[in-house]
Amino acid sequence: MLFFLLLLGFYCTINAQTLGGRCRTPTGESAKCISVYTCDSIIALLRVPSKTSEQTKFLNLSRCATSSSGIPYVCCGTGLSTTQTVDSNNLDSNFTPNRAIPGNDECGYQSYNKIFNGETTALDEFPWMAVIEYRKSNGQKQIACGGSLINPRYVLTAAHCITGLVLTKIGQPINVRLGEYDTSSPNRDCFTRNGVEYCNQEEINAKIEQLIPHPKYSESTRYHDIGLIRLNRNIPYSDYIQPICLPEPTHNSRTGHLSIVAGWGKTEKGTNSNIKLKLQVPITDQNSCSRIFGRYDLNITNRQVCAGGLDGKDSCKGDSGGPLMRTLPSDDSRWMLEGVVSFGYTYCGTEGIPGVYTKVSKYVAWIHNTVEP
Repeated sequence: MLFFLLLLGFYCTINAQTLGGRCRTPTGESAKCISVYTCDSIIALLRVPSKTSEQTKFLNLSRCATSSSGIPYVCCGTGLSTTQTVDSNNLDSNFTPNRAIPGNDECGYQSYNKIFNGETTALDEFPWMAVIEYRKSNGQKQIACGGSLINPRYVLTAAHCITGLVLTKIGQPINVRLGEYDTSSPNRDCFTRNGVEYCNQEEINAKIEQLIPHPKYSESTRYHDIGLIRLNRNIPYSDYIQPICLPEPTHNSRTGHLSIVAGWGKTEKGTNSNIKLKLQVPITDQNSCSRIFGRYDLNITNRQVCAGGLDGKDSCKGDSGGPLMRTLPSDDSRWMLEGVVSFGYTYCGTEGIPGVYTKVSKYVAWIHNTVEP
């Protein structure tokens, strides 16, 4: 039993804010994140002398947090019987549409709908974009990732933005900003054109209630690099804050199709941008992308999509978790989330090496199964 407690303690590094909060067990049951020492179902499973691989997998996937004193916390439900199995693939397959996620007639709308020309966004462009703020070990705050609002309570981002090395290298995610445009401005963002001043509404800062990385996320391979952030309250919509649409589970990215990536990441000057930027990138052939990253011993799967590969044009450090977007095939006035910025080559914008994005259509079922009212 001690071995598994140590195992749980080693991997349970999600966020102290999840202690006592809601979570989902590996079998999809809604439960609470509590101390492993007070969860009878997990303790009973830990005491099983010869565990099956499925039982071990259930224990590993049950982790949800670690307390400040190092006590592992688990998502404590009814547990797993000796005949029950854990198939995480079911999280990404059959599902019933979740009414908490807006339909295509209620999402992806922006009042700014002009032809793309240049890299600076308008004040109300891509109103679903979010900025994740972290608290460093010295107490200072830092912006390090992005995300996309998908309903009043949830932001979709990359798993590597909310679990793993980011927690030790940067700090704990503590806050999400919505309606942001210029991160250097403490109040409303404004600019003047032809003598007329244009301003947006003041951004909304929402605290984080729960961090939910995909249960099969692998930090070493970046497989299943997708996660959800549940905010501590519902966010009101406006011209500057709107949810983006999700793709259909059957959606396939087309090679050569132009999509948009946006964020506050590093620019060609080597510094992060204060202003929200956008970039048009072509979807790259999957086989070609696989060959390119195969040189670096990285395998690209059909749950990932590659885009870019043009000199000086790429998503970059700080854009992680942000959106790769395109308009809906059925309605070019509304936008959907095609991918989530995952990783790329060490040097951003290297010609011939595209960026890699988590393919959102492959995770629509998981999102619908995970989001709660």
